[in-house]
Amino acid sequence: MSVSLSTPVEQIKGIGPSYSRILSRRGITCAGDLLLLFPETYLDFSRVTEQPVPDEERLYPFAVHSVRLSRNFKKRISLIIAKGKIGSLPVQLVFFNQPYLLPALEREKVIYAYGRIEERAGAWQMVNPQLAPENRPGQVVPRYRPLATLKGGNLRKIIAGILADWRDERETLPRAVMRRHAFPGLAVALRALHQPQASDLTAIEQMKARFIYSEFLAFQLELQFIRAYFRNRRRTHRYRFSNDIRLAIDRRLPFTLSGEQINAFSEIVNDLGAPRTMQRLLQGEVGSGKTIVAFLALLLARENGYQGAFLAPTELLASQHFRSAQSFFAVDDIALLTGDCPAESKKEIQKRLRSGEISLVFGTHALISENIAFRNLSMVVIDEQHRFGVAQRAALFFKSRSADLLVTTATPIHRTMRLALYNDLTVSSLKKPLSGRRPVITRVIAAAGRQEFYRQLRRELDRGGRGYIITPLIEKSEHAPDLRSLQEETAVFKDLWPDIPLAAISGKTKPGQKDRVLRQFRQGRIRLLLATTVVEVGIDVPEATFMVIENADRYGLSQLHQLRGRVGRGTEQSYCYLLSSSRPTENGKLRLQAIAANDDGFRIAEMDMRLRGGGVIAGLEQAGELDFKLGDVKRDYSLFKAARSDAHWLLQNPELQNDEVRDSLSALSAKIKKLSFS
Repeated sequence: MSVSLSTPVEQIKGIGPSYSRILSRRGITCAGDLLLLFPETYLDFSRVTEQPVPDEERLYPFAVHSVRLSRNFKKRISLIIAKGKIGSLPVQLVFFNQPYLLPALEREKVIYAYGRIEERAGAWQMVNPQLAPENRPGQVVPRYRPLATLKGGNLRKIIAGILADWRDERETLPRAVMRRHAFPGLAVALRALHQPQASDLTAIEQMKARFIYSEFLAFQLELQFIRAYFRNRRRTHRYRFSNDIRLAIDRRLPFTLSGEQINAFSEIVNDLGAPRTMQRLLQGEVGSGKTIVAFLALLLARENGYQGAFLAPTELLASQHFRSAQSFFAVDDIALLTGDCPAESKKEIQKRLRSGEISLVFGTHALISENIAFRNLSMVVIDEQHRFGVAQRAALFFKSRSADLLVTTATPIHRTMRLALYNDLTVSSLKKPLSGRRPVITRVIAAAGRQEFYRQLRRELDRGGRGYIITPLIEKSEHAPDLRSLQEETAVFKDLWPDIPLAAISGKTKPGQKDRVLRQFRQGRIRLLLATTVVEVGIDVPEATFMVIENADRYGLSQLHQLRGRVGRGTEQSYCYLLSSSRPTENGKLRLQAIAANDDGFRIAEMDMRLRGGGVIAGLEQAGELDFKLGDVKRDYSLFKAARSDAHWLLQNPELQNDEVRDSLSALSAKIKKLSFS
């Protein structure tokens, strides 16, 4: 069977119903999507090392002496230990949860194994080495990250099968763009990435650049197309600023606004009096009070008889803002609408939004649904905008003929990034934390100091402390043995401190359970909250006084600063402990030193751009919101800037567009026309 970009995954050899469901959950529906799952690394099986070189990844011939398989069916764990020699050195090969390797290990006298020889517990071991395909050296083998039960080796076979049956000659990029950047053809680049003939990482990165650029170009075309639509929209909602409104503001403010908050709100008021609709970015340092400023903008809409919508990226964050709004507005005509709402409640909220009985609604992507219509929407607040797709953000706009837009972010944005992503938004900044908050003391803990740190943390808990432990993975990954997982750490702390009430949450935790755990954490019934970066934003527990971040050297600076911002929200002195990996990179060490020495988010954003902080390595099932599947705007900024320029060029010169671009823009235009205004 011939395969093309659009061939459904269900029709691809090696993909059954189970694998199809795994891929579908990740938005992978066709062969083209699968081919964008690039290898995480390449194993050079072309050079065999006969004698051991400790702590370096090499391909070794391993002489098999004995093989033993043990299983723990209760815990669903299996372990293979193969004893033998590499050169003259006795070595053990240790395989976790790979029982299918047993026949090959028992059959062969010499196994070609790729990995790192390390001394552990007095013996030389290779943990989860990669076996040469067909036990034959001489190849460059791509290694893929597993997806749930879809192992990396199976993924490699599936992708090799796709390329063997490939019969698609289409080019996704316009010819003018390919000539401008000397990009290789689609088929050539895909084969070079998935089936390299030599271990040339420079050439491989050049091939990747084509696809990263393609992703950025699609984003910029959509972004610029929609911005052109909104750029000159004239105001239809007229705001009055009466003494009654001033009294309503004073009545609801729980404290005196800071000077920066007053300036930001004044800028919003000026925008609302201008002839064209507001397009403003409010970026606030952690704890600077940006949410109150956003609430004041919504209050203006409500007091003028209009409706407001507050869009958040997660149910956790939407619920947090809704609870704060209930306290701030103290009225009955506000609502929370998320995907987790019961069907009857959802219908009731939809009905009351259409009639205008609800003045303010907080929610997630559910607000974008075609079933949601407003009577008179005038104010749209979008929190953490970088977590939404362009079309998603625009869809909420289309609920009104002339909505004012306030974009908020708690992540200070580097200037060049801001120009790239928000170049048509005017900017307000809140750079100082609210008064009364102490700076969080940040300390770096080396991997070797873990046990002493645990004793120190126990003393903090004995004094009544409450806090977070953040892990990069949900489940242990055989391809990243140094990274700690939520599953493992929860078991460790239950054994270590059985008297300390704890709980764990991640992106996989059901919303109801997540809300229950967070409520108990706020009440102090849970003292230790283990989590992934799902708590990065939207969690406000003033009593939490410590944050422990595992494998902290694997995070970017801005993300570390965001996580640190979950503590220090009360009057007590708070601490952030950065536990490094056993083998941190030099860049990772620099990031830890930088975050420990700085608490200014705007300065950290500049440093993050220079250090190219990158993000944490994602877990096997970690649910997160990545802006791009392939590209990283900080790391690949030159490609991002080129795509921005080229998108403008292609939109100004339609004759340079290819069918792919024309079809994409036509579909976007049709979506705009289809969506009806309230």
